[in-house]
Amino acid sequence: MAIHMPIISPRPSEAVPSFHPTPVTIQFGAVMRDLAAYIEAERDLEHCDSWDPACDAWIRDAERTRVRVLDGITALRGTPVCRREDLPLRRCADLARMLIESDCPEQVRDMLALPDRFPDFFRCAGDGPVARRVDLMVAAFQQHLHALARLPDFTGMVEADDLAIEPDAPNLMLAPAA
Repeated sequence: MAIHMPIISPRPSEAVPSFHPTPVTIQFGAVMRDLAAYIEAERDLEHCDSWDPACDAWIRDAERTRVRVLDGITALRGTPVCRREDLPLRRCADLARMLIESDCPEQVRDMLALPDRFPDFFRCAGDGPVARRVDLMVAAFQQHLHALARLPDFTGMVEADDLAIEPDAPNLMLAPAA
């Protein structure tokens, strides 16, 4: 005969905190994809000359992706903030816009140093799943910004030492997926 053994705990379970995307995090992901596409389009231009008609499509692609990433940043700025963890994402997007539109070497160098100089503005306080996930997004975006600064348009503006970035492995913990 079978013994009655409940498999469900008699106590109600507690809600497990997890990451739920907000409109800002969704738009930030789109900006990150657009920025990566812009970087790749600009890298394609490294090996062609402006006089070569075969490269004309690559030039148009690079211009389109630049406009797309700037439009995405503008849309992100218009997206309402739902939680305080959205603020570092907006600041990073603003930083990307300033970097893309900059033409001054000192400005580029100073903008790349801002996240290190003011970590409280570009990182989330706490170690909950939302803060960890947003910090991971910010770290990935900063790598994109450094890749952007390595493009030929920027390499003359920034010294190679300023572009060296090592991932901060202890701080890059993955948050559980929701």
